[in-house]
Amino acid sequence: MSADTFPPPSALRDLDRTADESSGNGQIAVREAQPDDVDSLALLAQELLAFYGLPARNQRSYMAHVMTAELFERESNLKILVSETMGTVSGFLAYTEVFAFASCQRSFFIQDLFVTRKARSSGVGAALMGELLRLADETNVAQIDWTADPWNEKAVAFYEKLGPLLKSDKILYRLAGPALRQSVLDQKR
Repeated sequence: MSADTFPPPSALRDLDRTADESSGNGQIAVREAQPDDVDSLALLAQELLAFYGLPARNQRSYMAHVMTAELFERESNLKILVSETMGTVSGFLAYTEVFAFASCQRSFFIQDLFVTRKARSSGVGAALMGELLRLADETNVAQIDWTADPWNEKAVAFYEKLGPLLKSDKILYRLAGPALRQSVLDQKR
């Protein structure tokens, strides 16, 4: 999404209205994640992996330990917004702030936006995205980028509600796990 295609204020109001109406009582709170949230975040991460059909390779307690170290004890560029519904963490939005080199502007990149199965269609995603849009406006971030899986029709429909979006025909590439290690070894030869 470029600065020219940032959602108009009406899209933000529609997101807020959807969050208020869908939650029944408007009790969705969005805030920055705190160290006390790591157990809930680890549970959400496991649910996210299950959503994508991926195994959780680590126990939740280990994930919480690593999240504490990486998010709160080291300097991390990853920021996490969490949503709470009736005192329970019901979703998160993980993002980074980057400097877009070619356009010379600050940008947010959304790594993940995830809402628990129970809380989907309740306005939690809208509340999380609305807070990120508010932060972008407050901090003069001119662009927000993210990816969505084409098969995830509900996510695509949710994002389409934001208004005119700049879509890309770019291909996402990822080196991970054994392929990453093999590429490193190949480069050393």
